[in-house]
Amino acid sequence: MKKFFYFLLALPLVFAACGNEPEPEPQPVVKDPVLNVTETSLDFVAEGAEGTIHYSVENAVEGTEVEATCAAEWVSDLTVAENITFVVEANEGEARETSIVVAYGDLQKSVAVKQAAKGEEPKPNAPVLEAVTAEVEYDWNTTMGEVEFKLENPIEGVNVEAKSGAMWISQVQVKENKILFAMSENKGEAREGKITAQYGMLEPIEFTVKQGAYVAPDPVVTINEESVELAYDATEGSFTYTVENPVEGVVAEATTDAEWISNLAAADGTVSFTTSVNEGFVREATVTVTYGVASDTINVKQAAEGQNPDLNYYQYGIVTFEAQARTANVWDIIMSEQHPEMGQMFTRITVQLAEDNTGLIPTGEYSTEDGSILVNTSTANGYSTWRYNSSSADITICELYVENDLEAHTSYIEGMFQIGNDVYGFVFEGAVPGFMYEELGEEGVTNWTSFSSRYAFDDCYILSGNAEGFTIELYIHEMGVNKNNHGTSPAVGTYPLLNWMFSTSENYCEGANGGSKVNGIYLKSEGEVVIEEAAGGYTVTFNVVDSNGTAWKGTYTGAL
Repeated sequence: MKKFFYFLLALPLVFAACGNEPEPEPQPVVKDPVLNVTETSLDFVAEGAEGTIHYSVENAVEGTEVEATCAAEWVSDLTVAENITFVVEANEGEARETSIVVAYGDLQKSVAVKQAAKGEEPKPNAPVLEAVTAEVEYDWNTTMGEVEFKLENPIEGVNVEAKSGAMWISQVQVKENKILFAMSENKGEAREGKITAQYGMLEPIEFTVKQGAYVAPDPVVTINEESVELAYDATEGSFTYTVENPVEGVVAEATTDAEWISNLAAADGTVSFTTSVNEGFVREATVTVTYGVASDTINVKQAAEGQNPDLNYYQYGIVTFEAQARTANVWDIIMSEQHPEMGQMFTRITVQLAEDNTGLIPTGEYSTEDGSILVNTSTANGYSTWRYNSSSADITICELYVENDLEAHTSYIEGMFQIGNDVYGFVFEGAVPGFMYEELGEEGVTNWTSFSSRYAFDDCYILSGNAEGFTIELYIHEMGVNKNNHGTSPAVGTYPLLNWMFSTSENYCEGANGGSKVNGIYLKSEGEVVIEEAAGGYTVTFNVVDSNGTAWKGTYTGAL
């Protein structure tokens, strides 16, 4: 019984001894060698040349070397080194072919060597890989790029492979004759990296990729509101703005040309300003916020007192402005505006004067209510109108205030007119084209800037004059004048305004049927032109009537 007990005590020791035996070490896996040869066939000219075969060995076996052999005597100097080189001797006969056998142990690869007959063009030889764009350069924020290569004499089944040596160049892929790649944005100094392309056992080629240094983008300032609309009695206003890509040390500024907006201040994304109470028509102004090279604008509009909520009010911005006399006491004001939303608009306001005035619309107030502004009627369709996008409409209500400064030769013209539910206001300041600021007096027009005479055709001279707000052309017909005997100016005498004559039977100034005109309006056959001798030249006096019924007179003394 004791022996059995002792036997049981001994069992754990036996098992423990067995458990301490070391496990056998894993044996390394031996891979079979692999022989790679890039070329499968090489072609040579009849004159002979040196040849190269590119090879590599994977899982090389110690003590085993690459060997190369060729049975043909015309292939010599067969040498195995980093590459296999040999010499093909000149061929004086027919085309010939042999093989070079590349061996590594039991492994063999055969490369065909072909040589053209004497005088025969050779076939393409070994492959050649070249860089077309060896270096490219991109901006700091360009994220996609490409380089181009050229591959000659490609081998079937062998592809160009490419890889990048820079962390910031990725996703390198070969497509046809280009290598495409991605780049991360450069946040630092200028940098460059390399892309390597490999074709079989050929020497790899490199491409240099450069990326410029980081350039901070220009700031952008954006006004958040589309517009600002104020009540007529508002004295303060504001709007907000944001700045992208801010620059240290640069601050926003706000400006405007409107006198009724003042104390502009831009800070912390808000522009504040003060306004005066509007005592006139609805008014608009542009406020510009500038931040460095960036800017944005906003339209500020202030209503008029008593503004009808059922009507739409607009400030009419003048693009062109002129005045034309229709008759001695009827004038047209013609103006246009390029509206930012509605486009080009044209307006004609016809003004009826209290008495004849051939120079300008006198200082005063005019309106449709008192009849001094004429509107279209069924019997007189051609007065105050408004046209927009080839559509026209009659002006129903219009008010006009004119103030002339004859010394400064300028005018202030303020007005409003209504088309349907739209009311437009406008202001013009400056010299009005078509106005004569000189008071004519008894002698009429005398403030000539130029006056001249020229021979036009047989029996006709043209007298041309220019004064402020005034142009005239007088066709003076003189009997017997032709190209052989004409002088520099018409003869002294009196020339009555008459209809054009086919053959001149008396001296006259051509009137009704064309020729003579004042401010572009043809003259009637009423009045006369008198030419007299004077010291230093001539005196020309005219007293005529245009086809609108406006009477014009004037005097010029000087050379013609």
